[in-house]
Amino acid sequence: MQPTDWGQAFSIVGGGLLAVFFIMTLLALITGLMGRIFTRIEARKQAAQKAAEGEAQT
Repeated sequence: MQPTDWGQAFSIVGGGLLAVFFIMTLLALITGLMGRIFTRIEARKQAAQKAAEGEAQT
């Protein structure tokens, strides 16, 4: 039976945690960016709809 190399064990665990937090950060940034994009698209649609309603009434 070989002794446990704790340095390597902590390195593997640390690398795994770093990878998880990196991926979660990327997902949060992408989600926030997509939210902004869709919010702007909806705002443009509503503005166009209000403008069309205003033209129809006059």
